[in-house]
Amino acid sequence: MLKTTSLAAALALALTMQAQAHAQSTTDPVQQPDGAAGLQGDSGLGTVSGVVTDAGRGGYLVGAEVRVAGQNTVAVTGSDGSFALHRVPAGRHELVISYVGRPDMRQSVDVEAGRSASADIAMGQAGAAATLDSVVVVGTMMPIAESEYAALQAQRASNALVSVVAADSIGRFPDQNIAASISRLPGMAVERDQGQERYVNLRGAPARWTTIAFDGINVISPDGRTARLDTVPSSIASQVVARKAVTAAMPGETLAGNIDIITRSPFDYEGLKVGGDVGIGYNDLGGGSQYNWGGFISNRFADDRWGFLLGASKYSRDMITDNFETDLEVADDDVQPGGDQRVWADAHQNKLYRLTRENESFSGRLEFRPSDDHSFFLSSIYTEFSDHEMRNAMEFVLEEGVGYADTTAGNTPDKGRLYGVELSSTLNINNTVQSIFTTTLGGDQNFDKWRSKWRLNYTEAKDESGPSFKSSWASPDDRSQRPTVDYDFTDPHNNGVTLWDTIVNPDGSYSTGDLKRSLDSSDYEFGRFGTERGLARTDAFSGKIDLFRDFELFGRPTELQMGFQYDQRTKENNETEVRVTRAALEAAGVALPTMAEFASNVPYKGSLPLGYNFRYHHEGKAWGLLNGLLSQGLGKTQDAVPMEEWYEVSESIVALYAMATTHFDWGNVVAGVRGEYTDNESSAMAEDDDGFSKVTVEESGVEFFPSVHANWNLNDDMKLRFSVNTGSARPDYTDLRPNFAINDEDGEIDGGNPFATPEKAVGFDVYYEWYMRPQGFLSAGIYYKDLSDVLFDVEVPAFGSDALNAPGFDRSQYTYFTLANGGSGHIQGLELAYSQKFGALAEAFDLPMWVGDFGVSANVTFNDSEATTPDGRKVDLPGASDVIYNTSVYYEAFGLSARLSWQYRSEWLDSIGDGDAVGDAYWDEVGRLDLSVRYAFNDNFEVYFDANNLLDEPGARWSGHRSRTTEYEAFGKRYMVGLRFNF
Repeated sequence: MLKTTSLAAALALALTMQAQAHAQSTTDPVQQPDGAAGLQGDSGLGTVSGVVTDAGRGGYLVGAEVRVAGQNTVAVTGSDGSFALHRVPAGRHELVISYVGRPDMRQSVDVEAGRSASADIAMGQAGAAATLDSVVVVGTMMPIAESEYAALQAQRASNALVSVVAADSIGRFPDQNIAASISRLPGMAVERDQGQERYVNLRGAPARWTTIAFDGINVISPDGRTARLDTVPSSIASQVVARKAVTAAMPGETLAGNIDIITRSPFDYEGLKVGGDVGIGYNDLGGGSQYNWGGFISNRFADDRWGFLLGASKYSRDMITDNFETDLEVADDDVQPGGDQRVWADAHQNKLYRLTRENESFSGRLEFRPSDDHSFFLSSIYTEFSDHEMRNAMEFVLEEGVGYADTTAGNTPDKGRLYGVELSSTLNINNTVQSIFTTTLGGDQNFDKWRSKWRLNYTEAKDESGPSFKSSWASPDDRSQRPTVDYDFTDPHNNGVTLWDTIVNPDGSYSTGDLKRSLDSSDYEFGRFGTERGLARTDAFSGKIDLFRDFELFGRPTELQMGFQYDQRTKENNETEVRVTRAALEAAGVALPTMAEFASNVPYKGSLPLGYNFRYHHEGKAWGLLNGLLSQGLGKTQDAVPMEEWYEVSESIVALYAMATTHFDWGNVVAGVRGEYTDNESSAMAEDDDGFSKVTVEESGVEFFPSVHANWNLNDDMKLRFSVNTGSARPDYTDLRPNFAINDEDGEIDGGNPFATPEKAVGFDVYYEWYMRPQGFLSAGIYYKDLSDVLFDVEVPAFGSDALNAPGFDRSQYTYFTLANGGSGHIQGLELAYSQKFGALAEAFDLPMWVGDFGVSANVTFNDSEATTPDGRKVDLPGASDVIYNTSVYYEAFGLSARLSWQYRSEWLDSIGDGDAVGDAYWDEVGRLDLSVRYAFNDNFEVYFDANNLLDEPGARWSGHRSRTTEYEAFGKRYMVGLRFNF
């Protein structure tokens, strides 16, 4: 980190000196207005403040840039349209107001020394008169283009590299959660679970390297440091900002980037505001239903000094999935030449899910603004993701069949026949709830020369599981009571089996009998029942203060920003399990349960050709059967489970930073450094031959994160951005737990790694942005991150610590199976983006007017990554696709808005193999086609129709080669119609 600090500091000094020389040698001196005695000192200076509104549709314009002509300072309007320009020389000035998709506007203002001048501005749209001294008459902006302009304006006004989704833009796509909303931004790719967007890979980085924030406060997700975004519905956001380049004001744990969810404020609206929507839909695979409702109310009172906002939403979806999974190995049974290069399926199963997934959110915000210089707020947000899952898993243990991995019997890895195959089945009911509750008390204050922002936050993140119903079943030992299986894995999208009765011939050989059309209760014997509960809870307290002051550096206007932040986080995990075993029932003389006792008559809802019939299990009957056995005292609590699964990890972070933004006539330079002291204490129960004992490990350290960002305005419409930044990703809390399982006989330790160090990166970015007038955008950027200490799941030859030593046992040299830091690596790529409303093009090329009602938005990212594993292998980074692209074509006119969107990512590494012929595991390439149609009757009501996954794209995973599918899931198409209202 010292080399990184020196490099960034040198670059900061070089950029600053070059910028100063450029300003002095290649530009005309800034002309000072009368009465301004230069820019040294505070005498003769005043302030300009005001509000920028939309002259056509009403409401505030967020992110508009307000400049003083001839000066270098710029202000950006907040969510309430307000702005403030400080240290403006006394005299008459002309303000220049810029907003993407609108003509620049100008207004004169008189500034008196030591006083604040007011300038309220109503900004028109393209084609409107550009004067502010009279009433401006404008037309109605189309909602898709309007939301894109709002997002682009926020991006243009930022002093760091960001991509933005604005509120209406979230509504334009058929997206239910934040992960889906931002997945169409440049450089973004998502990882899905059961077809639903969950994690984000930002510019080729693993999902664990992206953090999540609400209104600038980083929060821990229920999954820990990995930002799980399907727990956050898009309805709570007014804007989502993907911050791709780290500044000193951001926590150092941000390595790839940060997803900042900006929530609504009552001061975003001019008075009473009510909005909502209700929708109902259909899933074509299985015929399940879905519905959505949400709304908010906002108002101000007490002379507009107080405001409140309340919101709520819920989305529910009943769905099923078609699934098969195939486990692969290099088989010891294959003794023929070349066996070490043949990959066999040792097991194949179908996991058939019936799911109900729900997202809920509740939010409230109370604000008090006693004056223009002071504001206070209290904000609370609760989001919840629940998953009710019923799963039938039917497994064929192929390696237990006669003829497995035997090429002399005519079998191949892709096709063959196995006699007397063992069957295994689990019929489960799972319930999980993941929730985030976050409350923030904060304030923004202006004290003459200083400004401050302070925040106090408490966040509770919970991952609750259970009560669950677990049952396991297996076929009899007698091979004649097991099926013969013909397996055919030649089709990667349909690994299938055909079942036959097994006949044992008098000579002990095997042959096939009748075709077996179904798997019945008689094919399985009871193994055990069980029920589990678990709770992983994270409590986080955060306090931060940011101070701002305007001054001059090298004769240039500069904003100094410095701050302090303290974070205290504790995560504790607890689990319990109760089992009803076969042995316990036999000892009590109780008849063993059968599958038939809780079978359902509901027919198979999927479309995957299984090769056999089966019966779903019935939820009510399953619980009735288990509870009846438990009431007889036949269940046994698993005493070891709470000990094995318990851990507690506490983390304290103290951070200080300083950052300066210096303005030049060509743009600005943002340079700063952040220092963080981190202390981690991890506790868990370690098991040895004498039982369990508590182990506590503590680690601490200091890191520095320098960064430099330069924003060069080539002209009014074009920018060049340069960035050098640093960041780290600390190991997740589950990885830091020291819950070791010790085997003294074999000399092995298995568990977490409290000694794992943070992954680190030095990033470089160069981006070109062209905000084309009147209605277009083009950007091109390259990025590079130099990585070190990348984490992998590994086998370490020696534990390397005496923390677990006991009398007579030196365990420091035991083999250690854990997570460990590897070597260096890199991520590099090219990012391109383009959007265009065709109105101006239609006019310029004399095309039919209806052509101007169309528009396009597209982006593509080409990515390359590599990291060194602890054993020296060079591999791709998990989650990194080589190609990601998104494109949307839209039409809007006469109240109709329609958008067709295509999203694609190439295959990406999921996990690292053992180095044998099986190879590494990859998720296959995937594309999604979505359609969104809206019709607005007026400004208050619109109807909408959304369609997801129109091409029924599945999710598939393979190992070594795309022909070797290890998992395949199909989810079907989804449709929803609804009504939105707005008053």
